[in-house]
Amino acid sequence: MKKLNILLITFIILNSCASNKNPSNKIVAVTFDTVSKDESLCNLIFPNPETNQKLLDLKKEYKIDNLISSENSDLQKSLILLNWTNSRWKHDGNNRPKNADAINILKEAEKGEKFRCVEYGIVLSATLNAIGIPTRTLGIKTKDVETTKYGTGHVVSEAYIPELKKWIFMDGQINCIPFLDEVPLNAVEYKKAIIANKERIVLRNIHGNFDKKVALAKINWVAKYLFYFDVSFDSSEKKTSCNEKSRLMLVPINEKNPTVFQIEDKMDHLIYTHNIKDFYKKPTILYSAI
Repeated sequence: MKKLNILLITFIILNSCASNKNPSNKIVAVTFDTVSKDESLCNLIFPNPETNQKLLDLKKEYKIDNLISSENSDLQKSLILLNWTNSRWKHDGNNRPKNADAINILKEAEKGEKFRCVEYGIVLSATLNAIGIPTRTLGIKTKDVETTKYGTGHVVSEAYIPELKKWIFMDGQINCIPFLDEVPLNAVEYKKAIIANKERIVLRNIHGNFDKKVALAKINWVAKYLFYFDVSFDSSEKKTSCNEKSRLMLVPINEKNPTVFQIEDKMDHLIYTHNIKDFYKKPTILYSAI
């Protein structure tokens, strides 16, 4: 009996070491390759706002052009639509829509449904694509994504702002864009700034800058997710694959390519890269035909 109890205790200890219920809050620095660009990777495809019927319907149904009619700056338009998306529903980390496209999510929200960060990312990205700002839904994941059962992922958007010639991070759930010295940051820049210049980061939305204490809490919360980064090769409804894989993941140098999400779910749809230039390509004007 004593031997059985020892074996049982050993089993429990080993299993508790093999997996965690919640992700670590430790902020881990990341390094990426900036030289060896992979020319074989597919282009990033975005829906054509002039021909994509779902985007045309979204613009018409929700009068998107009216929301931004007073603005000429793409950054200001983005802040307006970020705030608009955030205001459509309250966050619920467990509820999923019946149909995961922007109009259906918004229709369900009008009936009182609440949704996850995923749905904020989908709606914000679609809304910005509808006005011709190339935007992708960005998955961000913790270092321990494979061995932790809950809470290892968050979803945001990244928009390419032509006037700035750069990608910027936009969190629809939190309703913010991070800035450092008045420059809006992409996801990797945000992580680097958290490591090196956290006190100088400003979180901003259309109403202005966040309170410093509130901003610091939001920054500390999101920091753990800024380790692995993944996006679709095709942000249109067509979802064209690249070498039979649907998404591109940016992986820090000397870190493993994750193949499992939260212990149970396989991630077999990814092409991996360590290179910043692969991940932050300037969007090619190669719109999907639909």
